[in-house]
Amino acid sequence: MLIALIKKVLQKTINIEHWKLMIIGVVFIILSSFIIYLLEPDEFKNPLNGFWFVMTTISQVGFGDYIPKTMFGRLYTVLLYLIGVGFFAIIIAKWVDLLNNYEELKEKEIMGYRGKNHMIMINWSQKTKITIEEILNKKPKLEIVLIDQLNNSPCQHDQIHYVQGNVTKIDTLQRANVLHAESICIFVPDNIIDEVAGDGKTLLIASTIKQLAQEKNADVYIIVEILDEDHISNTNLDCIDEFILSNKPFSHLMAKTALHKQLDYS
Repeated sequence: MLIALIKKVLQKTINIEHWKLMIIGVVFIILSSFIIYLLEPDEFKNPLNGFWFVMTTISQVGFGDYIPKTMFGRLYTVLLYLIGVGFFAIIIAKWVDLLNNYEELKEKEIMGYRGKNHMIMINWSQKTKITIEEILNKKPKLEIVLIDQLNNSPCQHDQIHYVQGNVTKIDTLQRANVLHAESICIFVPDNIIDEVAGDGKTLLIASTIKQLAQEKNADVYIIVEILDEDHISNTNLDCIDEFILSNKPFSHLMAKTALHKQLDYS
C-alpha cells in the first residue's frame, strides 16, 4: 500500500516534462562527480569526493574543502554552477511539493485504513461528534474511521482516521476497510429537512455495505440513525442490525450499541 501511495503522490506532483528534467539533472550530477574527479584526481582522490564537491557547489553551500587547481577543473566548475544550480532548484522544489502532497493525501486518507476491528462512523454531524467522544471516553484506544465528503477531517484525534469520499461507492468503503470493522454506524447529516430523503440515503448506504459484505462472505454489523420510526417497517431489515431513532437519547444509545461486542469481552 505504501508503493501505491507513493505512486499517487508522484502522479500528482510531477508531470512528464518535470520527470525528464529531474532525470537529466540527476544524470548530470552523477556524471559531473566523475568528470571533476578525472579532471582533478590529485585534489579529489575518488568520485565520492567529487560528488561531495558537486553537491556543495550546486547547493551554493561552498565549504571550500575541495578547490579545483587546473584551468579545466575551474572552467568545468563554472559550467557546473551555471547548469547545476538550475537542476538542483527543480529537484528541491519538486521534493518540497512531494512532501506537501504526501501530507495532503495522507490527511484525506487516500490510501485508506488498513487496520481491523475498528469502528466506522459514516457522515459527520453533531451526533457523530458526541457519539465518538462518548466511545473514546469508554475505549480510549479504539480506532475509529470517519467517512464523509468534507475536504478535510472535521475531527483531529490520534485514534480517528478520516476517509474522504462518497460512501455509496465501493472504493470508498474499501478504503475504510469496512469488511473488517467491528461495527458500522450510519448517521444522518445535520439540518436534514426531508426525512424521507434522509432515511432513504441512510438505507441505501446500509444496503450497499451489506451487499459488498455478502459478495465477500464477510460479516458486518450495521447500526443506523433513523429519522422516522414508520420507515423501519418499510425497510429491508436484512441489511440493518440495529435502528436508533433520532429523537431518542441518541448519542448514549448509539455508543452503547456500537460497543456492545467489545463490552461483552471487556
